[in-house]
Amino acid sequence: MILEASHAPGATAFAIMMLSGCLTLALWCTEATGLPLLPIMVFQAMIIYGVPIAAGHKVILNYPSEFVLNAGVEVMVFNFSMIAAWKFGMQMFVPAPPVSYAFHEVNKNGLGGSKRLGFSLVVAATAYLVLQGLNLTASFEAMLPSGSSSILSALLSVMSACGFFLISMAVGSRQISLVGRAGFWALLVFNAMIASSEFLLYTAAASLITVAIGLFWSSGKMPLRYLTIVLLALSFLNTGKTTMRERYWGIDGIVDSRSMIEKLPAVYGEWIETSFDAIVENQNADTPNQSSGKPQAQAQNQTLLDRIDNLQNLLFVMDAVKTEHVSPLYGATYTLIPPLLVPRVFWPEKPRAHEGQILLNVHFGRQDLNSTLETYIAWGLLAEAYGNFGPILGAVIIGCFLGLTFAWIENRTARKLVISTEGFLSLSVLMSMMNSFEMVASVLVTSMFQSFIIVIAASAPFVHRTVMGHRTEEQPK
Repeated sequence: MILEASHAPGATAFAIMMLSGCLTLALWCTEATGLPLLPIMVFQAMIIYGVPIAAGHKVILNYPSEFVLNAGVEVMVFNFSMIAAWKFGMQMFVPAPPVSYAFHEVNKNGLGGSKRLGFSLVVAATAYLVLQGLNLTASFEAMLPSGSSSILSALLSVMSACGFFLISMAVGSRQISLVGRAGFWALLVFNAMIASSEFLLYTAAASLITVAIGLFWSSGKMPLRYLTIVLLALSFLNTGKTTMRERYWGIDGIVDSRSMIEKLPAVYGEWIETSFDAIVENQNADTPNQSSGKPQAQAQNQTLLDRIDNLQNLLFVMDAVKTEHVSPLYGATYTLIPPLLVPRVFWPEKPRAHEGQILLNVHFGRQDLNSTLETYIAWGLLAEAYGNFGPILGAVIIGCFLGLTFAWIENRTARKLVISTEGFLSLSVLMSMMNSFEMVASVLVTSMFQSFIIVIAASAPFVHRTVMGHRTEEQPK
């Protein structure tokens, strides 16, 4: 390998991660029956732990080489635990019967019905976001019970994601007109711009991810051009987002969303210019000073590599446990999850969804409690498991849990229709896992639980019981 031959820092750890990941994927392919959740987690681990090493990120120079090697071992144990538990689960769990709750419109009109349903969902969700941004929904939202805002936000996100998925299926299979494709891409760009107008790029992730899934699902090919464009755009805008937040966020961290909607083209023009300037600043910071020959002392703007770098989180908690002798939490962040599933409508004062993340940051000295009110510092599932159970054991526990869960989900969804309540629930799981790289378990579970409730409730009036694509006599539920 090039890294190994050049004796680059972390080369052995990188090799361990990649080889274990490839072996895990090969074993999964031997018995896979449906939803590719395990491959998503393996590819995600390769990116968030391996890419920082391959790119020579400065984080690996901040810790002893032994820690970087141990991080590679942790990822390997995680992969092998996950595939071992998955294979056991595939033998243990019985596949669900081929019964689904399919959408009426799709059953009646086939692909044409799914396209119409998709466009209806996307247009409705986007229109509401525009009205909300213009402050025209305030009176309606004021009538809702306390705590409903998070449910409404999740509903809009699910509507957009499901709608874009349905349309992208038609785009990927080339069964949509040129006008339809143009309308689809225009809606996707506009929706993503509105979702990210408060300079929070992750809010657009749900729709962007589901489009990638839909294109891949319908064509059988990885949408490389789409993914390249999305990654380049997000990476570029990510570089200037901090400066834009400083300009537009108020003292309380709230953006005047109405001004964002009304000035959307101007704001994005400014954001593009700011990002370009930030990239130039980063280049200057890496350029040696002519007099000293050393890089200039200048703070760099955050890049996308910094954002997806979970290796730094794993190295941080390893250092805290081994060097600082901070005791593990012994599962404390996981015991917080059950209370967080209670809707805020019934418990307005319930803890924040990020409570597990807060506990980790405060316990390991990364933040004090007051600073968590302003900024959330990401961790990721593997780093969280290490913080709870220490070396090796944490990777084994989280790997086995995910492997068994993925096997159960695969068996439950393998014989379900894609355009059904069960199909959209499966899509919800895929979206959550693809976007889980910086989440702790409490955030992942609560967000997934909210989306499940919304999908089930929203789809109930429009579906009927179907066996292998044939409607039964049972009435719609």
